[in-house]
Amino acid sequence: APRPKGTAMGDLWRSKKMTLVKVSFHSDDARDVLECIGSLDLLELRDLRSGTSFYNRSFVDDVRKCEDLSRILGVVGEELQTYKITPVEYPAEEDCNEKGLPKNIPKLESFESFVRELDQELELAKDQLKALRSYHNSAKEALHVLTEGRKVYNKASARARPTGGYSSLYPETELLPLREADSAKTLDLNATSMQLVSGVVKNESVHSLERVIWRATRCNAVFFSTPIDEPLLDVEALSKGHTEYLNKTFFMVFLVSKSAADKVKKIATYFGADLYPFPQGPAEYTAKLEEAKTQLEEAEFALKVQQDQIFGVLTKVSTEFHKWNYVVLREKMIFDALNMSDYDIKRSNVTSVEGWVPIDSLAELTSSLAESERAKGRNPPLINEISTRLTPPTYIPVTSFTSGFQALVNTYGTPRYREANPGAFCCIMFPYLFGIMFGDFGHGILLALFGYYLITKEKEWSKTKLSDMVEMVYGGRYILLLNGLFGAFVGLMYNECFAFPMAFFGPSHWGGAENDLQLVSGEPYVAGVDPIWHHAANKITFFNSLKMKISIVVGVIQMTVGITLSLLNHFEYKDYKKVFFQFIPEIIFFEGIFGYLVFTIFYKWATDWAGEAKVAPSLLNLLIMMFMSPTAPIDEPLYGHQCYTDCTLAADEGFCRIETIAAACQASCGTGPKPDALTPNPAAEFKVCFSETQTAIQQFLLVAAFVAVPFLLLPIPFIEMYQAGQAKKKTHERLVDDEHEEGGGHGEHGEEFSAGDAFIHQGIHTIEFVLGSISNTASYLRLWALSLAHSQLAELFKDMVLGLGLSASSELGVPLFAHVLILWFTFATWLVISFVVLMVMENLSSFLHALRLQWVEFQNKFFYGDGVRFAPFSFKMITTDTSDE
Repeated sequence: APRPKGTAMGDLWRSKKMTLVKVSFHSDDARDVLECIGSLDLLELRDLRSGTSFYNRSFVDDVRKCEDLSRILGVVGEELQTYKITPVEYPAEEDCNEKGLPKNIPKLESFESFVRELDQELELAKDQLKALRSYHNSAKEALHVLTEGRKVYNKASARARPTGGYSSLYPETELLPLREADSAKTLDLNATSMQLVSGVVKNESVHSLERVIWRATRCNAVFFSTPIDEPLLDVEALSKGHTEYLNKTFFMVFLVSKSAADKVKKIATYFGADLYPFPQGPAEYTAKLEEAKTQLEEAEFALKVQQDQIFGVLTKVSTEFHKWNYVVLREKMIFDALNMSDYDIKRSNVTSVEGWVPIDSLAELTSSLAESERAKGRNPPLINEISTRLTPPTYIPVTSFTSGFQALVNTYGTPRYREANPGAFCCIMFPYLFGIMFGDFGHGILLALFGYYLITKEKEWSKTKLSDMVEMVYGGRYILLLNGLFGAFVGLMYNECFAFPMAFFGPSHWGGAENDLQLVSGEPYVAGVDPIWHHAANKITFFNSLKMKISIVVGVIQMTVGITLSLLNHFEYKDYKKVFFQFIPEIIFFEGIFGYLVFTIFYKWATDWAGEAKVAPSLLNLLIMMFMSPTAPIDEPLYGHQCYTDCTLAADEGFCRIETIAAACQASCGTGPKPDALTPNPAAEFKVCFSETQTAIQQFLLVAAFVAVPFLLLPIPFIEMYQAGQAKKKTHERLVDDEHEEGGGHGEHGEEFSAGDAFIHQGIHTIEFVLGSISNTASYLRLWALSLAHSQLAELFKDMVLGLGLSASSELGVPLFAHVLILWFTFATWLVISFVVLMVMENLSSFLHALRLQWVEFQNKFFYGDGVRFAPFSFKMITTDTSDE
């Protein structure tokens, strides 16, 4: 969608401020005023007669008239689709004004009578067409009965002719009933003693019909059936208005009595069979055959003439169809809007409508309505802002770039009015999360190129009806572009392209023997992972550790942003109690545990443990010991190291209180009979380290996190109880004043406050946040898992498929020509597998996991998503496409 006028990227941060306005005008101008409002696309109307039934509103007859015309045009549209006639588009691009609306719009009355006459004409023509199709189908079935019945007689004559001279001896018996023909030489039966029933029936009913006839006649019947190759019209579906074709079967039954024949006819009719008479003599057969052919030709001619007539009428209608449809839908929108106003000509000559409008568009609305009415020589309508406690709708203008990302947010829920919009952060955070999981330079570039290709099709496809799948992919074209770019960026950091190790930023800074690598330049690699790690024996271990820590860091940072956004929401809504008793406890709890974990990750990365001759601690053990044994001394500290090699020095400085020192220096500290383990002898040096600083900091953070929980749980319900009591007291005082001034009345009562509900709601929020902080942080490990899976799958396909073709000559010893064929086959296989598995399946998997992190882990920290989307009264919403109906 093109960028709305006056839209800036900053509008994505929060929904626009809205105001409720009342537009008052003369009742005679009501239709023209609402027509102008519909062309502005600025005002969302409120129903001022919400308690009134639709049938009791002023313009119900006009709405019904539009609905009836819309129904007629819907029927015409179905006929246009049936005859594959494409209507002329309306409005044409050159006939639109700067707002994209048609300039010249005909009046509804100018074509209403013609459309109604067209409806009657089409109904009559369709009834005639239906009758002609039924007649044509009957003629075709009668011809099939004559043709297939003759085959039955011919087969019977061949079986009855022992020497090939049957026809010459009995030339007149060819079309006799079968039993008479078979026994004519010996029994001399009367030719009229046999009865015959013939017709066509659906294929699925043939066997059932045969069994029922067999039982009903007590085996005194001969049943023949032959499938008809040509599909025939389903008469039952035709009577219901559907043209369907199905396969049918010709059948012929020979019986010995007329009563049996009547019984068989009733049975066949019950099974939906169509019966046709079959002639008993050659002359009659020839006449019937010629008559059936003539009837079929006449039916085909009449059917073609009728179809051509309908096609001609529809061809003329197609030039105006979309225009009529647009005008009818437009008129219906106007009358529906009038039904939402307080229009009542019997009560007042003034009509009013109320609606929401963006504050920065109020001046445009006022000036446009004034200019429109002055141009017609009328007084401009009065527009007044109304003070209300109603919650306004959410209006977030989007551009062609941001619409796809905002659609991801709206799928989860529409932002609450003036709530921080996750769509503003989704534009960057979502592709970044995707890129971490899809990190490969080659795959990312291919995905970005596909997104760019869709962007180049904007002008061509924006006015074209696309299939559901193509439209969904096209709507996310900018998402695909950024997903690919971020995937390529992360691939640069990983130094991988199609799973091949690359050196994008120069050669490795490590050199030397394989078992004794040293930094050649003395400096770390310029950017990303040093290429040497792709060839290291502990490659998997290194990348596992790296990607796991990256996942935790990214997750904690994103969730911290989410918690910070909740603070901005509290300020926006002036809900200061949640600033002190929700945001502050949440940020203390979260950062005291998981923020500290991120700090330890960065500190460990930034420390040269080998250069300082220190043991790098395990961060997992550090976090576990922080919770399980917060007071225990830390054997392998991360920072604030205090190390001793001499028990005497440690005892003199008063560190015997440290358990590790007391255990190693039992003699000096007097804590046991064992000799000191720490001696100043360099040959047998044993060092004990601890960190009082780290222990104190971790204890403080742990206590702060636990203390924050009751502050998050208890104060807010008590404050809400106090606020509810104060509000109830003020309401009571106002009611008393009203009774003294007006002599009585009824006040407005809001929703009753429940202290129990307040405690339950806050308890649920506290439990969800505390437990969710742990589970959400662990959920970000999917970044590590998906990234590892993508990398390993790409490497597997590269080594086991493409690598086989590359090494075929050296390892298998095949000649050059065979090597070329093998290489071509393995490359094609690698290409197909990489596309299907990595570019499609892995792409979709990474997309869904990134969407889950965006929706659940990030948005649930601040996003309510219970807003109502701004839906202005606008003629731009009219669509004349009836293909989906």
